[in-house]
Amino acid sequence: LSVMKMSIDLIKQHPADAKISDSIITKRLDLIEKSIDRISHQVDDVLDYVRNSPLKLSTISLRTIILGSIDKVNVPHDVTITVSDSDAILSCDSIKLDAVFINLIVNAIQAIPQGGTIEIQIRSNNDEVIIDFIDSGVGIPQEFMDKIFEPLFTTKQKGTGLGLASCKNIIEQHNGKISVKNNPTTFTITLPKIPELPKSISQ
Repeated sequence: LSVMKMSIDLIKQHPADAKISDSIITKRLDLIEKSIDRISHQVDDVLDYVRNSPLKLSTISLRTIILGSIDKVNVPHDVTITVSDSDAILSCDSIKLDAVFINLIVNAIQAIPQGGTIEIQIRSNNDEVIIDFIDSGVGIPQEFMDKIFEPLFTTKQKGTGLGLASCKNIIEQHNGKISVKNNPTTFTITLPKIPELPKSISQ
């Protein structure tokens, strides 16, 4: 919020007839836009965590959800995201899974600030669908591995510590599991092909 206020104040300080270069205005507007995106992401984290609403199920292609999630993320030009050609059809809450995938993709991008690769693999066995989010970053410090999904735990200066906790809640609502490992950094989601859903979840 302070970045947004300072940028707006700077623009307002110049009279209408003053010649402010387009580059200055563009730079300030970019800062405002990034600040809004960051605030929106943090608010979404909080809402996703506290709003443990019932699932709204539909039958949909997993790959379709993932590709849609990528489209909603601002992917830097020096980051390459690849998605395996394999697919699976799930009965799931596509909006909630979309939120999980966006969170994992954004986290992976933040883990490779100098650029790199993110690989999303879809595989399955008789009972489960497995999705791996693999990035080329340096990895997660070992002492944080057991805490990474705990509410309010974060390694980021401006994080809420609720993003991965929300992801865990959503995946568990689908009777699935989420885990993480290093070398390379990989977040793995396991979902049942035909979820055995609690009675409280709407059909």
